[in-house]
Amino acid sequence: MAKQEREADKYVKDKWYQNIWYHHKAKIIIVLFLAVAIFAFVYSSLTKSDIDLYVIYITADPEVFGERISSLETTVGIFTQDITNDGRINVFVDNVYIGANHEADQVYKNKERIMTNLRAGTCFLILSDETGLEYLISSDTLCSLEEEFPDSELTGNYLDLHETHFFERPLMEDFEGNLFMSLRQFKGTIAELNSNSLKTFEQSKDVFMNIFTNYTVNIKKDE
Repeated sequence: MAKQEREADKYVKDKWYQNIWYHHKAKIIIVLFLAVAIFAFVYSSLTKSDIDLYVIYITADPEVFGERISSLETTVGIFTQDITNDGRINVFVDNVYIGANHEADQVYKNKERIMTNLRAGTCFLILSDETGLEYLISSDTLCSLEEEFPDSELTGNYLDLHETHFFERPLMEDFEGNLFMSLRQFKGTIAELNSNSLKTFEQSKDVFMNIFTNYTVNIKKDE
């Protein structure tokens, strides 16, 4: 004889299904949001073109004109090798602002993001304005250019790009403000233990020297 379900149990079970949205709406929304975000991230990672060079650009204020970032990416690109061998040069310039005129919490988060990327060894070539350069110097994160390029005329731990031919490039002619280039310290850091970081550092050194000597690798990018 089949066991008869008690009416009270049936009522509770039906009530749970009927009110799941009412009782768990917030949880369902959060789970769906996370699922969509994870899917979007994975999809973007799988479909985007590979990056040949990742550059952090540290400024006092966020760069509101996308054309300026695009000009930097294109101009740095003519000095960059096709590391991914996909027939394209893809330089990603990540603009991070740290000026004192912005909310302290956000500036703190931005500085943490900078240091996280630098410690991870994913970025070694750094562009900055005066505020960004002061922060980098105070953080003791830059390498000595004399040590890394002993046979060159480079000194200190940064290069003023106005003292090079960089601003003579067509896309940089209207670029206002100071722009400094430096390298994240590699020797004596944990990044030395990572073979991928070594490749990234050597590539960044090559681009740094190419810009300093005005040696273009992909001149068509500048036409």
